[in-house]
Amino acid sequence: MIALGGRVHFMDGVAEFHDGWVGNFFASRPRPLCFGAITVGHVILGTCHKELSALRAHEHVHVRQYERWGVFFLPAYALSSLWEVCHGRNGYWNNCFERQAYAEDAKQQQQASPLSEAPNDAS
Repeated sequence: MIALGGRVHFMDGVAEFHDGWVGNFFASRPRPLCFGAITVGHVILGTCHKELSALRAHEHVHVRQYERWGVFFLPAYALSSLWEVCHGRNGYWNNCFERQAYAEDAKQQQQASPLSEAPNDAS
């Protein structure tokens, strides 16, 4: 990635790449080949810094899934998608690994900015 004009930084033991030729290539692909970020092991490829920042928590959930499942993660992910498609559902949105990543991401965002309730002083 760096040789192709991209940038890299390390966060929590994960190499995060963004921008450059590869990022632009995947950002300009039609669906389903277009993505904002993708994780392979302890490497996250983001199409640009903005997308990577927005998707960081979600992608770090996938890093933890890779740590738990090891070499079985990619086949398990593919089988989950295939299962959903065979049952008439969306292979991405209904994939159990994606549902977990979106749920964890939502929980982290909620914890980062909890709704503050002002005390009710009306008596």
